Amino acid sequence: MPEVPTKPSEPSLSALLAAPLMTLALVLVFLVGWPTAAMADTEPASPASPAAHVADLMAEQPEGRAVVVNDLLAGEYDLERLEEEVRAEFDRLDVPYHVFVGTDLVNLRQRGFVAALQDRVGEAGLYAYLSEGSVIVDASTTAGVDLPMDEANTVMVYDGPEYSDPLPVVAKAYVDALLDPEVAEHAERARQASYDEDGGSTSEDRASKWREFVDDMDPDSVNGPENAGTLAGMLGGTVLGVGGAWAVLVWRRRGTGRPPVGSLWWAGGSVAVAGAIAVTGLLLTVLPEAGPRERASEALDEALSSPPYVLATDRVDRVVDGWDDDTRVFVDPLTPLNPEAGEELADAVADASVPVYTAVVPLDRDDESEGDAEVLAHALAHTSGRGGVYVVVDGLHGGVGTALLGVDAGVQVWDLNVSMSELPEGAPVTAAALELLDRLGEARSAPGVAPTVPLAAEFHADAADDGEPSTRAERYHAEGLWPGLLILGPMMGALLWFVCAGVALLLPWSVRWTRATPGRRLRPMARRAADRAVAALDAAGDHPEADRAVRDLDTALVVLGESPDELDLVGVIVLARRAARRLEEAEGRADGPVCMADPLHGPAEGRGRLPRWDGGNPLPLCRGCLRRRPERRVPLRVRAGGRRFVPHLTLRERTWVSSRYGTKRRLTGESLLEESRAR
Repeated sequence: MPEVPTKPSEPSLSALLAAPLMTLALVLVFLVGWPTAAMADTEPASPASPAAHVADLMAEQPEGRAVVVNDLLAGEYDLERLEEEVRAEFDRLDVPYHVFVGTDLVNLRQRGFVAALQDRVGEAGLYAYLSEGSVIVDASTTAGVDLPMDEANTVMVYDGPEYSDPLPVVAKAYVDALLDPEVAEHAERARQASYDEDGGSTSEDRASKWREFVDDMDPDSVNGPENAGTLAGMLGGTVLGVGGAWAVLVWRRRGTGRPPVGSLWWAGGSVAVAGAIAVTGLLLTVLPEAGPRERASEALDEALSSPPYVLATDRVDRVVDGWDDDTRVFVDPLTPLNPEAGEELADAVADASVPVYTAVVPLDRDDESEGDAEVLAHALAHTSGRGGVYVVVDGLHGGVGTALLGVDAGVQVWDLNVSMSELPEGAPVTAAALELLDRLGEARSAPGVAPTVPLAAEFHADAADDGEPSTRAERYHAEGLWPGLLILGPMMGALLWFVCAGVALLLPWSVRWTRATPGRRLRPMARRAADRAVAALDAAGDHPEADRAVRDLDTALVVLGESPDELDLVGVIVLARRAARRLEEAEGRADGPVCMADPLHGPAEGRGRLPRWDGGNPLPLCRGCLRRRPERRVPLRVRAGGRRFVPHLTLRERTWVSSRYGTKRRLTGESLLEESRAR
């Protein structure tokens, strides 16, 4: 068929774009797809994440009721029982749940462990991380599951269990908060109560401090027996100090050679009371049964006394089972290593001159080794039984612990300790282990060499050999009672006695000084005395002493109406009281002298000395002053001449004093005003 000639046409827009797009696609495939496919056969697979590991364990749990308990808790709990107790609490929610129970691992707290676990499991419900030593529960829920997790955690922090409470108690409190229909109000009240306590001292705050004080005396607390002994010793010693001081005082006052009966009573009574306090404290300390902390301490002491030195071997068995002739590096899924660090550590282990068994695991103070890498390394060595060097690497912080079984290290064991300060900042967690393996270059197998012992076990043995107090009674006596009874208590008792004696001596003098220095109280006292005198005059009628009373009252009112100083006010009070007495008592009795120690005391009833102020001559004194010894009589003091606390008897140039307040000669308002104006 003949070709039909055609007119050339311009290419379309789609044709123009197709070629560049196809070329770009081929380039992307070449740059991205092909290298990735080529590397797939050579790059080792990345290690499983903690979330993936826990998700695999949860797949073996009852559907919707998954509780996985990490074996780090084996030293603190029966793992199976703990699992059932936590499951029983979360069953009350009536929603599917997936709970991981373990120690408080920092890497799980900071890296979104719960969210990753939820993504791995992929089922609906509640996801929670319950950790020992913490009351905050990391939790999340899937769509359709509505639980007040934030409010529940607020209640847990401000009004929940103690951080030392066991995990079943924490689980119960958390579920109770989730089920509380008023949890939001409860959370707000608890938060506000905490702020109020921080802002000032309340009755609840005082009650809390009292509970803390009582808790410190608890025999099961860390220093409970010592604190109880110290308190009993100080109380008993204080009684001894006070009683002994009184006994000596009584003895010296009697002035006899032999101690008087009263002195013996004080001494014997104080000894009896101190003994009763000490015995009571001892009984309250030793009679209660051992508590959780004490049982845990006893279990730890027993564990450290012999191999394998740990409280439980659940994790130890898992690590040992993970080793074989080809694999001597165990990496716990909760602390995975990056591929490069893992390969470097495996190569160093393979190149060692003796068998080396290495475990990269998380360590925590609540685990079976109390967070001691060296103790865990020795537990692995004695459980495995194979000769070699056992190295435990703290997968969170990089510290190492070592145990030697049938191996001569070729260096001192102390030289194998690698401090983290020796490593550069930012070094991988395996850096210390690699440094330790490098120091084992001269190690050789030596089946007859005694195995090493962890430092914690050596300390425990040394403490037992030194006879350090271990029982409650020993701790109560040796580290609390005797220091308090023989040293602190008597010192406090003697100090208390001297303080009380000083107060007893100074208080009466202080009271007398205060009363003898009325100061600003004089003006209202003068007004009240004048008012009473006026009232008495109005009620007197035709009293025979009315004219003389009017004269005294008139003089007092004239002085009070001007600008009286404190001595003038004292005179006004004396005159006003005298005017009232003229109208109330028999004729002539009001003319008697007033007390010249303090005219405000009232009429004198005798004469007596006032050392330093009487010029060697007895002065009129009231009954109260006469009862006191002369050296304890305090004269009235006033403000005069720009000075304060001036004894009124020193102002002899004043008419009030020279006339003895009108008892030696008659006083007139005019003469007193002239004297006042002359000043």
